[in-house]
Amino acid sequence: MTVALLALVASVLTVTSSAVGESASSAVRPAQAGLLDAGEEHTCAVLADRTVRCWGRGLAGRLGYGNEVNQLSAGGGGPVNLGPGRTARAVAAGDYHTCAILDDATVRCWGFGANGRLGYGSTVNVTSPAFAPPVPLGPGRRAMAITAGSAHTCAILDDGTVRCWGAGSSGRMGLGTQASIGDDEVPGAVPPVDIGAGRRAVAIAAGDFHTCVIRDDGALVCWGFGQGGQLGHGGTADIGDDETPAAAGPVNLNGRRVRAVAGGTAHTCVVLDDGSARCWGFGGDGRLGYGGRADIPSAASAGPIALGPGRTAVGISAGEAHSCAILDTGAVRCWGFGGNGRLGYGSTDAIADEAGETPASAGPVALGAGRVAHAISLGFSHTCALLDDGTLRCWGFGGSGRLGYGNETSVGDSPSRGVAAAGPVPAGGAVPPRAADLSLRMAASVGQVALGGAAAVSVTVVNAGPDPAAGVSVALPPPAGIAYGAATATQGTFGGSVWQVGALGPGATATLQVAVSATAPGSHEIAAEVLTTSAWDPTSIPANGAAEDDRASVVFVVPQVARTGRQSTDGSKPRTRPLPRAVSVRAVRAPKRGRAKRVTVAGRLLPPRVRPAPRCAGSVRVLARAGKRTVAGRTVKLRRTRAGACTYRAVLRPAPKRVRRARLVVVTARFMGTPQMRPRASRGVRVRVR
Repeated sequence: MTVALLALVASVLTVTSSAVGESASSAVRPAQAGLLDAGEEHTCAVLADRTVRCWGRGLAGRLGYGNEVNQLSAGGGGPVNLGPGRTARAVAAGDYHTCAILDDATVRCWGFGANGRLGYGSTVNVTSPAFAPPVPLGPGRRAMAITAGSAHTCAILDDGTVRCWGAGSSGRMGLGTQASIGDDEVPGAVPPVDIGAGRRAVAIAAGDFHTCVIRDDGALVCWGFGQGGQLGHGGTADIGDDETPAAAGPVNLNGRRVRAVAGGTAHTCVVLDDGSARCWGFGGDGRLGYGGRADIPSAASAGPIALGPGRTAVGISAGEAHSCAILDTGAVRCWGFGGNGRLGYGSTDAIADEAGETPASAGPVALGAGRVAHAISLGFSHTCALLDDGTLRCWGFGGSGRLGYGNETSVGDSPSRGVAAAGPVPAGGAVPPRAADLSLRMAASVGQVALGGAAAVSVTVVNAGPDPAAGVSVALPPPAGIAYGAATATQGTFGGSVWQVGALGPGATATLQVAVSATAPGSHEIAAEVLTTSAWDPTSIPANGAAEDDRASVVFVVPQVARTGRQSTDGSKPRTRPLPRAVSVRAVRAPKRGRAKRVTVAGRLLPPRVRPAPRCAGSVRVLARAGKRTVAGRTVKLRRTRAGACTYRAVLRPAPKRVRRARLVVVTARFMGTPQMRPRASRGVRVRVR
């Protein structure tokens, strides 16, 4: 089943910080949980070098290697080609498809394309992500979490909204219809799922045919197929087919906040804020964990699952007919259908399907001497766990090589084929067992400094991860026109361009304050970036210069000294702001026929050829006019691309009352100017609107 934090089927205690999108998979290790996901017949993992490995059944290209060949060994296929220079942050495996969030927060999907589950506006299979563009999530939107069901995919975006695509039957798109999305339109072309007015999603988990979201208020909202009672409202009706999830309201959990959620085929499991694990829905084979086979359609009536005296859950995952939890000790308990050894206890017996039998009575799964689990993910008939040493263990049905051991032998189904005895899955490298999520903040005492004047800059580094980071250093080189003075730090030393921070524990912060003085006029950017760290960082790569959360900057504007008279003291003419070389504009209407509902305008500003080069900043006013009437307008900010271009983009929505009978509008863009550059307007572009 598939959930991911940035992606994972197993969901765990949620971290609601906007800086961490992996909130669906682990309370203390969300990033690692997003690195492992088990689908129906295949498994994928993100290694420490940020490459993706997939193994198991290759039908329809779900492994991403450009073919349909089964991979029996986890590392046998090598890295999945994600595109030139691209790496992965998280992976999600569905029944016949796979999706990943890449280092630039875009999404790539591959495998079986039916129903639009890949999100590309078609139903064509994609056998390698290198052959596919990013999934269109909407203008400027980035993915923070992703999950894959049997035939659908959902993602949490950077604005806290949810987009779903794929098969729409039973309302699994959450849009109040049963129409599929992504088969002839893209996800960004439809509205987000309504999870409640003003609410943001912080964690997401898809079962085979339903999806659940944890909101920023700790409430749980579920939609899709409800026949087994997996939606938790006390009935078996679908939600999202002719109403929105918000209209159905949050699942009643008796006032408790949800910190983790996992979706199976016909059941749902959660971890609540008191550390208890609870499951509801179809109860066959004891998959709910209560010592019986009865269905529980109401989440409110699902009590705590017995995990052992004094034990709580920090992670949970749901498969087709079994469930597993990671306890506060790192031990694993599994229950439900035991076929093929998927529970890991050296037998095929079901657990918790009879009165008096609970997960606590089964004891822990033997993972190996001294080993504990940091993440867990359940497929249809197999289970995989990430251990504290960065190795993987997989058990259950071995068909098609989904366990990754180079054969099709099942593991965990007999005492002679135990989980510990199987040893580490040969994945071709370690999966990061520990993480230190380092981020930087910068602040300046003032934004404008007189020539020769002084100010102060502060840099704060935060470790939001669960593990300590050693050898942390931060680069802070002085730009031309700025000189550094005295510096003080809460820890470590500053040598003029590099701050040697040292060790940072989980949740720790350190701050550096530096006095600065302006030695030349102009706009001066002071940038800081994490240079070194001993720990793996889930959201950034040290010293790569990319716009990630381990990089921050401030800008000081130092005005040119004003001079009296028409000439400067040396007799030359006073300096004036240079004029940009050009402002380009292009416009595309949609739809292509009939009345234009929106006009997408984009272009770039060519700065003047002067030294120092002007900063890419300021605003562009974009207008659409019919004759002398302004029918639409918007002011947007200039942005610098990674290639160094200074660009803008705006979406205009011409008002029919203003357009009237006009067939054409003229679109123009005017750069409004900055202290470094004069204003400049583009030429007009004609666009047919009727």
